[in-house]
Amino acid sequence: MKLIYSPLYTIEVAHKFKTEKFEKTCALLIKNKIIKEEKIIEPEMPREEDLLLAHSSKWVKKILDMKINPADELTAEMPINKEVIFAHLLHCGGTCKAAEIASKEGFGLHCGGGAHHAHKNYGAGFCLINDLAVASKKLLKENPALKILIADLDVHQGDGTAEILSKEKNIFTFSAHSKNIYPEKKAKSSLDLEFEPKTKGTEYNEAVYKNLCSVFEFFKPNVVFYNAGADVYEKDTLGDLSLSFSDIEKRDQMVFELIKKHSAKAVVTLSGGYAQDIKDTVKIHYNTIKKAIEVLKEI
Repeated sequence: MKLIYSPLYTIEVAHKFKTEKFEKTCALLIKNKIIKEEKIIEPEMPREEDLLLAHSSKWVKKILDMKINPADELTAEMPINKEVIFAHLLHCGGTCKAAEIASKEGFGLHCGGGAHHAHKNYGAGFCLINDLAVASKKLLKENPALKILIADLDVHQGDGTAEILSKEKNIFTFSAHSKNIYPEKKAKSSLDLEFEPKTKGTEYNEAVYKNLCSVFEFFKPNVVFYNAGADVYEKDTLGDLSLSFSDIEKRDQMVFELIKKHSAKAVVTLSGGYAQDIKDTVKIHYNTIKKAIEVLKEI
């Protein structure tokens, strides 16, 4: 079983987003023999032409020239240096690679990605490059007949993804998120499902399942990008929902079983996750990858 990951995802920078979570998740997957070490695939840098599918030439030039200014840092809410930019480019390349593998083998797993707040012209919410938008538009460019669903189950709305893909008739953006937290100004996804603070796992999963079933029946996607947010967790410091580890596992299983039922191909990215104890975030990401393999291995 292949897994896209790079040790360069880990960045030594003081920030709420603990980049070492990807390294720790990958290490745990190898330790518990869920993934063989020789099956780890390093991502490649995305091509400029691919970045331009989702982002403006001005923003892509800033990124590739690595000339981000203080105003850009303020909007993205994170310190930005060349190492940070390089890592974000690699994450984008990783999701593109996972999509490539999914198109050939049924599903692609990325131990990273999910930068759904990055907009066409700027970075935001700790995100510089919208890998979900880039990879989905790249797939669509290669096969215009595809119908792609982006199922974003991060606790925060995928506003950048919604904005970038708003005019794509063959890409359906579904975002299930908390109503009252970041981003303050929500974008309009193809379908938005909003939750009140402290929503419990049973209510959350029932609503997500009901809406996803409708989307699958109506839209009939060939490919599903599943952005598996870890920040729906009840102890997440930047979220306000009340899902337990068990609730999140049930969520993941539900999504993967729907993908399998409808014979769609799957691209899995790991999003969010700001638990006080990084071990909690790692556990959630680990369980997502493990569950994906258990359910999707026969696609």
